[in-house]
Amino acid sequence: MTHRESEQYRLELTEIIKELPKEVGECLPEGLKDRLLDIARKVGASTRSARINDNGQRIVYNASIEDLISNVYQALDTASIIEACRISARSSWISLVATIISLLAMVAAWVVAWIAVLAK
Repeated sequence: MTHRESEQYRLELTEIIKELPKEVGECLPEGLKDRLLDIARKVGASTRSARINDNGQRIVYNASIEDLISNVYQALDTASIIEACRISARSSWISLVATIISLLAMVAAWVVAWIAVLAK
């Protein structure tokens, strides 16, 4: 996911958060959870949650709104870090090539200087 896509999803998520009810007990606006689930699926965030009960069994259930928002933010943060690493890796290769070229230029200048000295 590119930085622009990540920022677009962050904006969509911010709009959804603004539409959340302000008071406890208010109903969710129509289609809000569906929009949130759609964003979660697009960014690769988990739409399920799990917990361990008293018997040690794992209970899996549909994520709450709070869990979905948290999961989407975490997926977007992970995507941002991956994109930063890609850019850094690209920059590393560019700097490595530039270093090799400057090293070759230094050797060429050294050879030219020795040729000039020996030609006298």
